[in-house]
Amino acid sequence: MIRLVLIIIFSLFSKVVFAETIAIFTHKIDCLGPWDPDNVKTGLPGSEEAVVNMAEELANLGYQVIVFGNPPISSNYSSTDLNPCYIDCDLDDGQYVDIAISWRKPEIGRDLKKRASRVYLWLHDIARKTFSEEDLSFYDDVLWLSQWQKEQWISVSPAFAKFTNIYGNAINPKQFESISERENPYSCIYGSNCNRGVEVLLEIWPEIKRQFPRATLDIYYGWPKWGRGDSKKEKYLQKLTQDLQILGVNQHGFVGQEELNQAYARASLWTYPCLVEETFCITGLRAQMAGAIPVIIDEYALKETVRYGYKCKNRKDYFQTLINAMEDIESITLEKRQKIRDFILLEFTWKRIAQQWDKQFKLDVVKIQNKDFSADLIGSQ
Repeated sequence: MIRLVLIIIFSLFSKVVFAETIAIFTHKIDCLGPWDPDNVKTGLPGSEEAVVNMAEELANLGYQVIVFGNPPISSNYSSTDLNPCYIDCDLDDGQYVDIAISWRKPEIGRDLKKRASRVYLWLHDIARKTFSEEDLSFYDDVLWLSQWQKEQWISVSPAFAKFTNIYGNAINPKQFESISERENPYSCIYGSNCNRGVEVLLEIWPEIKRQFPRATLDIYYGWPKWGRGDSKKEKYLQKLTQDLQILGVNQHGFVGQEELNQAYARASLWTYPCLVEETFCITGLRAQMAGAIPVIIDEYALKETVRYGYKCKNRKDYFQTLINAMEDIESITLEKRQKIRDFILLEFTWKRIAQQWDKQFKLDVVKIQNKDFSADLIGSQ
């Protein structure tokens, strides 16, 4: 009993004397190409952005962090003297690490357990295939992003039900300035993959512009070949966007975080008629942190990550929801714009999420050591 108490005290309250190593195992995506932290300046999808931010925060907590992925050949972050460091996953030498994190790939748990004492699964997508109890037996925990994501995976693979901890994704508050009044209260922004619902906005925009002549729509993200895009639909949306330029619609393409945050700080309304299964939505945090009032289809994990604004349940009601927001917009005070960021500062900063992970990692050390101690005790009887 004394030994167990000492283990708990040491694991939970002592500083790391010998830095533990965390390896985040990502994989190459042909349509994305090489990336490392420098790509934050030019633009990264949310799941890769999460890796960059979490790796940095875990390093700040004293861990030695390795990201196995797809850094550029000339990456400034590939030296093993750096923390975190980014190594081409094809150059993975199989070294032993203390903690292994599988990014988006449940099927590699068995392999990771051979080279780490603790193994975690960091999912960013929806479930599309079934995994067995044995498949998941190699994981100490799943780093869920939302309650909705957890329930969706359990509905496909009930074996996931034993993993209950929800952590979330986040943003970095230091990247945001104080919220100010909008120059144009009728300015709108859409900043997600255009396959996720921008057509709803574009198709209603002529009528929105007719009723609110000052309305503008700035679209970010562009037309990258990520996910399961429909080329015919994409061509239709590109032409529609171009035709609507005369009505205040502008496509800015894929940009870095700093420029994107500035765009949200200028926009009055974050207009996101989401038509796909969002497992979290970092974009939603970014918009609210910048003071842009949400106008959304309130489904999937958006119920958890978007706490304020104008909401509807389906595509057919979105037009009226945006009209309602436009009619009210000049009465929305600066204080209200400032208030919608409060919950993010309390719940969804990368520093806080990293601290939650760190706490879980230490608790799992206790579980492992307690299990070993119990086995030793039984063996000695």
